[in-house]
Amino acid sequence: MLAVDYCACRTAKSNEFNWLVTHKALPREIIHKRKYEQYLLDISKYRRTTRKLPECKVADPLLLKFKRLLAEWQEESIVMSSITEMVMLPSYQAIIGMGPDAVRLILNELKHDPDYLFWALEAITGANPVLPEDEGNLNRMTNAWIKWGQESGLT
Repeated sequence: MLAVDYCACRTAKSNEFNWLVTHKALPREIIHKRKYEQYLLDISKYRRTTRKLPECKVADPLLLKFKRLLAEWQEESIVMSSITEMVMLPSYQAIIGMGPDAVRLILNELKHDPDYLFWALEAITGANPVLPEDEGNLNRMTNAWIKWGQESGLT
């Protein structure tokens, strides 16, 4: 929703920063304009590297729903710095709501494109294979969950 509002209200570059500050859409660490310019470069790089959904000859409704919710969540959370805010978005909660059917899909997604889907995995499975010292490290957390999935026979 934020991305839609942002694009609709956007006019000139000087107004982008003001709009984002006014609507509290900027993480605290990029409030300064110099950091904002780097932030814009990072966002444009992210948008260029975002994968399109693959064309499926056999339409798996569960996979399509997951991919749609994931893309929606990634778009909504792109300007958020708080993991807690990110996981409270309706699209993320809908992924959790898919239940055990989503676990294999999430683990496969983590293999190809690591993202903060660990909260959903823990909420669905009740497990947490991440060591306390690895908390916050995306690569180590991803590896722990993928290993857990292999040991559980899910991947």
